[in-house]
Amino acid sequence: MQFYSGRNLASLALSAALLLGVGLVGTTTEASARTHHRHHHYSHHRNDAADVAIKNADCSTTVQALKKANAVGMLRIRGPITVFAPSNAGWAKMTKENREGLMNDPKRLKDVLKYHVVKGKYSAADLADKRSLTTLQGESLMIDNKSGTVVVDGCIVTTADVPCDNGVIHLIDAVAIPERGK
Repeated sequence: MQFYSGRNLASLALSAALLLGVGLVGTTTEASARTHHRHHHYSHHRNDAADVAIKNADCSTTVQALKKANAVGMLRIRGPITVFAPSNAGWAKMTKENREGLMNDPKRLKDVLKYHVVKGKYSAADLADKRSLTTLQGESLMIDNKSGTVVVDGCIVTTADVPCDNGVIHLIDAVAIPERGK
């Protein structure tokens, strides 16, 4: 039978702790790397409404507005959702003062952006039979179909049915402003 002195016992305990610690660090790092890889892999292969808008040059002002309002996540929800995204030309229809005022008021801007998103996936063909849709902002968008052209709250759909993983995007020719501003 072997006896350990206090010093040897402390040294043995320290050695065991170090070996155990190295094993835990190795395991933790490996698990962390797998989690990071899954997240990294997912983030580069999804195609949600935010990603589609970011990739569309004609949505750059809408994307800028989403970022200013801290509302990009609104287009990343699981869905399905339908987004009525004002084109750059649509934003340009606003007076410079109104556009800058809206862009510099994140709370109001977020309300206006929420007014452009509805739950459910509605293609242009689906919209032909609708008269209104309730937005994430809480008010209803009025829908009209004039000779095959979809009109949403007075805004003409210029590009319809842009697909995304969590729904569909329709580009519109103006910025729709909620009446009550809930």
